Amino acid sequence: MSIKSVIKYGLCMVLIFSAYAFAGHRFEKRTIKDVTISFTDSKALFISEKNVNKLLIQNIDSVESIALENLDLNEGELRLIDNAMIRGAEVSVSLEGEVNVLVEQRMPIARLMLSSQVYLDADNKIMPLSPEHTAFVPLVYGYKEIFNEKLFKLINFINEDPFLKPAITQISFDKKGEVTMQIRAHDHDILLGKIEDLQHKAMNYKAFIAKMEKDNRLNQVKTIDLRYKNQVVSIKK
Repeated sequence: MSIKSVIKYGLCMVLIFSAYAFAGHRFEKRTIKDVTISFTDSKALFISEKNVNKLLIQNIDSVESIALENLDLNEGELRLIDNAMIRGAEVSVSLEGEVNVLVEQRMPIARLMLSSQVYLDADNKIMPLSPEHTAFVPLVYGYKEIFNEKLFKLINFINEDPFLKPAITQISFDKKGEVTMQIRAHDHDILLGKIEDLQHKAMNYKAFIAKMEKDNRLNQVKTIDLRYKNQVVSIKK
């Protein structure tokens, strides 16, 4: 390669690196233009967009005053995930200075009626109540930590059943860990007993309800006892 060619090659490389450096310098000097916050499920917000924005920018008064070079995306994500209402978060920024935040909220599946009320979430973890929104989930009385796995199993079973999910409003544990449930539509209790054979118990319950509705006698029932394997016992009002 001739000296002339080497010089040309060197000049080209200088120009390329200069262009990258100039572009990088311009990018670093840019400030954030806007923040767009989206939720994977926007039906019920347990944390507001305003509070997500506060977590992202912390103590800075205005988002427009933040230089892109000062925005640590990883640190922002960690602050969001550390919030008790958030399960996961992704933060990205465009070359134009637009910040996009995608938030996945934690999902309550039951409300534990303890001295200090909390939720049980879809990951089987305790979740505080939200000042922004109240979840319409079954209320659980008599909860103890030793019942946690059984409760989680029962709630998931209920939520996967289109007949039971809209019906069950309350779950109560006795000292032995046996369960009584209350339903929304009719004034009767369900004695479930131990949290086992749930598929069989649900099948018996549905068959009994169908029979009572057909005979127009469901309003006469006070308690439906599903604790026995081969029969359903009902107590009249």
